[in-house]
Formats: sequence, structure tokens, C-alpha cells
Amino acid sequence: MFYTRIIWVLLHLFLLGYAYKTQDWTWYVVLLSCLFVGVIPQLVWMKTLHKPSWAYPVTELLFGGLFLISASYAVGQYFSYLAIPAMCAAAVTPSSRIRIPLWIWFSIIPAIAMAVVRPLSSFTMSIIEGFFFFGLGCGIWKILDTQRKMLSLLEENERQRQVLEHYAKQVESITLLEERNRLARELHDTIGHTLTSVIVGLDALSYIIAEAPEEAPASINQLRSVSRKGLDEMRNQIHHIAPEKGGEPLAVQLKRIAGEFAVHTGTNIEFQADGPDISVPLPITMTLVRCLQESLTNAKRHGSADYIQISLNIMLDSLSLGIQDNGRGMEEVRYGFGLSAMKERIEAYQGELKVKSIKNSGTTVYCQLPLKNRKAV
Repeated sequence: MFYTRIIWVLLHLFLLGYAYKTQDWTWYVVLLSCLFVGVIPQLVWMKTLHKPSWAYPVTELLFGGLFLISASYAVGQYFSYLAIPAMCAAAVTPSSRIRIPLWIWFSIIPAIAMAVVRPLSSFTMSIIEGFFFFGLGCGIWKILDTQRKMLSLLEENERQRQVLEHYAKQVESITLLEERNRLARELHDTIGHTLTSVIVGLDALSYIIAEAPEEAPASINQLRSVSRKGLDEMRNQIHHIAPEKGGEPLAVQLKRIAGEFAVHTGTNIEFQADGPDISVPLPITMTLVRCLQESLTNAKRHGSADYIQISLNIMLDSLSLGIQDNGRGMEEVRYGFGLSAMKERIEAYQGELKVKSIKNSGTTVYCQLPLKNRKAV
């Protein structure tokens, strides 16, 4: 539109020079006026190109309207000039409060110019040039405004996507940090304690060999037992850290973890799954896997259980995992670091954790998670 107006002004300079009958001083005045009227609004438009305001439309109306009337009078016939300027003015008018008065005046001025030259001879042309082309410019403004809004929405959507992506990365980082802290505490409380005991025992063994050699075999056997226990603890921690294989159904993953734990610890584990095998999102899978691992570790470490029964129930709207052992149990359930982390994970997905324990009769851990719009494999 910007360059179309430039071509429109140059064309009228040529037409004006051709239509003017006498090339006296008035001829030069009219040509200079046409050039002046073409350049000034164009400069104002350039200045407000990236920040629309009322300055350009009003300048176009004043300069273009006065030139239309004066040029028509000088030429002696209706000199059509206002069509493209009117369309451009309407297309860049930012407010409807300004657009309506401008529309009225852009429609009146051609009629005035027509009446000054030859009354009623160019009435149709004046209507087309003022009223119609300004209305066409309003339609162009509507298209441009719709396009601007669409671009704004796309930019907002992209910004929201970036915010969500950043939030997802933060959640992932926090989750990894929590898991790292949990593993760090487990390593400190188990392997660190075991290695410390072995180091202290070895330091004492050097004195025992020198002072009481007959007591050395018993100390060595004791250190061997502690070392083996530490090895078992390390295997358990490696089992916790090892990533689960992707793409496996939930029941297959849980059964594999239980089988590995049984081999490492010599525990008799019975696994039962009811319902179809399904694939669930990784966060849900990891939640159930961590709950199973924590329950197995607690059953063996704190309860000294030698038999554990695991049941997985898969329903249309929920998943439930039960872990029951025959360990020592406890009079009162205490939510330490492990159980608290397990509860937080489950509640993060609107699930529920229940722990029941009876002294000398074992412990039962029950995890339930809602399942929505999942299809069976």
C-alpha cells in the first residue's frame, strides 16, 4: 500500500501535466502542489509506520482534500486523486472513533470538488472515490488487525510453551535432586557405616595379631561377615540406581525388579498381577517402581523378612500395588525418609499410600494411583 500510493502520486503528476491546458506559472504551482501533497503525508506515514496514530490519516485528509478541490478547479474538470490516499488512510487508522469522522469527511470532500467544477456531473465518481475506497481501506484494516492478533496469539503461545518447557525442566531437575539426596542418604547410612566398621576392625586386627593371635580368626570372620553385608547393601543401592528398561509393560517391569531382588537377597518373593498388561507414562511407572523398591528394602533391612507377597491389580480407572511381608513388623508405623518420599511421590499424582504393620506379624504397604484414559496393550 505504501508503494502503491507513491505510484499513484507520480501517475497524477503526469496526468496533471498532460491535462493542464496552459503551461504558465499556475501550471508550475499546481505541479509543485501535487508533489508537495504527495510527499508530506508520505513522510508522516513513514514516521508513524511502526506506531500507528491519527497523524497520517488527518494529514492525508487535509492535504489531499484541499488539493483535490484546488486541482479540480484549476484543471476545469473533476480531478480524481483521493481514492488511494483515502484507502491508505483508512487502513492505518488505529481507532474507530477517528475512523468514522474521517470516513464522513473523505466522502464529503470529493462531492465538494465535484460541485465546484461541474455540479452533478461526476457524482458517481465522487461516491466511489471517497466513500467506497475509504470503506475498502477499512476492510484492509480489519484483515491486517486480524493478522496482527493472530501473530500476537502465536507469540503468546510460543512464550507459554517456553515457560512450560522451562517449568518441566525445573521439575525434572528437582526430581533428580530429590532422588540424588535420597540415594546419598542411603549410601551414607549403609555403605558408609559398613566401610567405616571394616576400616576400624582392620586397624584393631593389627594389634590383635600381635597381642592375641588366637583371637585373630574370630575377628577376621567377623570382618568378613560385615564386608559381605556391605556388598549386599551396595548391590541393593546399584539395583535402585539402575534404570528400568523402556517400553516394557508395567507388570513385566515390577516382576523383573522383584526377581532381581529375590536373587540378590535370597528372599522368597511371590508376584501376582491381575488385569491386562498396560504401558503407562514414565512418571507413574517410576513412582510404582520406587514404591516397590523401597518396600522390598524395608522388608528385608528392618523387618528381616524371608517371604514377600506382591500383588498388582490393574483396573480401568486405577492401579494398585500391595507388598506384604512376614517380617518383624512394628507397633507403630513411623514415616521415615523412605516412606515420606514414597508418600510424596504417590500424592503428587493424586494417589494414596497406606502402611499397616503388626508387631511380629509383618508389614503391608498398599499403593493406589488413578488411571485415566489408558488402553490395554
